[in-house]
Amino acid sequence: VESFLERAPFPLLLENEAAFQVAYWIGNTGNNFGLHTDMFTEQFLCQHQGTKEVLLLLPEDASLVDPFPFLDTTLYYKSRSRSVKNLPGAAREVLRIVMQPGDVLYMPSWWWHEVRTLEGPSCSTTYRFHLKDADGFLKVMNLFYQFHKSAAEYGTGDLAKHLRSFFSHALQPSKKTGEGWFIPLVSCGLGFALGWLW
Repeated sequence: VESFLERAPFPLLLENEAAFQVAYWIGNTGNNFGLHTDMFTEQFLCQHQGTKEVLLLLPEDASLVDPFPFLDTTLYYKSRSRSVKNLPGAAREVLRIVMQPGDVLYMPSWWWHEVRTLEGPSCSTTYRFHLKDADGFLKVMNLFYQFHKSAAEYGTGDLAKHLRSFFSHALQPSKKTGEGWFIPLVSCGLGFALGWLW
């Protein structure tokens, strides 16, 4: 571990006062961190040894990346398809980066990414900065999951079906022609769920 840390210096571009997390990644040729998003997290990926391929995408329609349904599992930040190659054609339009030792890649929040080691052994680090909405988002998503799980276990499960349709309806763009309808509908859905949870 000590020899690895010597090859993973602290990047000078980061402020000393900034709050962040550091993750160390060690892998061999062919290792693939499946398609996922880190949601409300910005990060720098620093390559120290070996070669990695990074595929980045942010489709307008999130269903194209095939995320796990957040009402069924807490793995909603991962793709059920696991790899970009398994996605429909429109979702395979990605930014492809090949990282060599010394390269640094900035990954904005919410961008989906798949990382594969082309030549190993590979050593890299990520420096992660959680945005101000990260904790609140995770709390709400986990509450949604727990609330739906409890509703599914209650009686015949009809309440869970109703809640899914309620949330689905609230998250659809309004058919009204004016502006300002989308946020109230989403707020209504969130407020309803949180009211039941607390």
